[in-house]
Amino acid sequence: MRKIVLISNGHGEDIIGAVLAQELQALDYAVQAVPLVGRGLAYEKTGFAVLGPRLEMPSGGFALQSLAAIWADLKAGWVSMSLAQYRAVQAAAQDAVATLVVGDVYALLVGCSFSRSPLFLMQCRSSLRAWQKEGWSRPYSALERFFMRRAVEVYPRELEGEHWLKAHGVAHARYLGNPMLDAMEGAPLEIEPPYLLLLPGSRSDAYESLPKMLEVARLLRSTGLTPVVAWAGLPLAAVPGWNLKATGADWGLSHCFLHSDGTEVYLTQKAFKTVLLGAAAGISTSGTAAEQAAGFGVSLVGFPTAGPQYTRAFAAQQKRLLGEALMLVEPHPEAIAQGVRRFLASPELLKQAKAAGQAAMGVPGAAQRIAEEIHRRLQARG
Repeated sequence: MRKIVLISNGHGEDIIGAVLAQELQALDYAVQAVPLVGRGLAYEKTGFAVLGPRLEMPSGGFALQSLAAIWADLKAGWVSMSLAQYRAVQAAAQDAVATLVVGDVYALLVGCSFSRSPLFLMQCRSSLRAWQKEGWSRPYSALERFFMRRAVEVYPRELEGEHWLKAHGVAHARYLGNPMLDAMEGAPLEIEPPYLLLLPGSRSDAYESLPKMLEVARLLRSTGLTPVVAWAGLPLAAVPGWNLKATGADWGLSHCFLHSDGTEVYLTQKAFKTVLLGAAAGISTSGTAAEQAAGFGVSLVGFPTAGPQYTRAFAAQQKRLLGEALMLVEPHPEAIAQGVRRFLASPELLKQAKAAGQAAMGVPGAAQRIAEEIHRRLQARG
């Protein structure tokens, strides 16, 4: 089989990379992944080879947020880990027919520097919608555009990105959709909708936000919604005041939080699409998962955490991206519950949220379209 090296730098990027790898595999390519951030579990779960060291850094991939985060990563071995990753890319690229980068300028720089095969880029991070238009800032930096010109094709996450990049010297930018909407599992659930979707996220923020979300579930018992946590696979920790019971299942309904007042909150794994299709509203401190939910028409209430991911700045950026699909409130259970009630009480707000989410995220099917385009371009190269 022809081999493609896939480089990604983030949890959400790994998920997108895995679904692209599945589509490429269907076209008779063997994909080997080098995740630059984290352990690459999304590739492992879908059966793809994962190369290089698989270490979790203290910053969770957000080292540039502060000097303290940079220093913590350096002490944890970031330099030696990165050098080993570069060697892994270089070795895998020797007999590969192409390199696919899923991520931002850092992953692109690694791909351009250490792989010799034709390179394709899925830029799933930068968004014209989320860009804060002030000063000399640009949605794609001059350095990133320089390296983009070395790619065979660049796939931005939105149509606005294609137009902007072409206007700024990246002629081979092409929007084929956002593969985030294809990167979801849909195990069946034995609990009935409508659901109150709880998205604590895949970073350590989840341990701060989950207790608040559980308290909100108590406050919203009168709505009749079934609270469901879409858990991203972090190790589970006890939550004071709640009894956590395991079902024994590794997918679908895996755990249940029980409160003495009778509130039950279900925790699911590998069933995100099922929960989305039955969700009436959601609460989120997540990145990729929130965008996927909005793309499926789910209205979301978000609140900032202490980080590393869902800080006030990150939340504001996501708000610019998702518009009316995301309502930001203060990180207090009463304020969060009130935000959910506002959505549920207003068909007009729900309608606006659905339209905004779908406008920001596009329609499913992008992963197949991108894989087929990569295949077509490789065939044309001979």
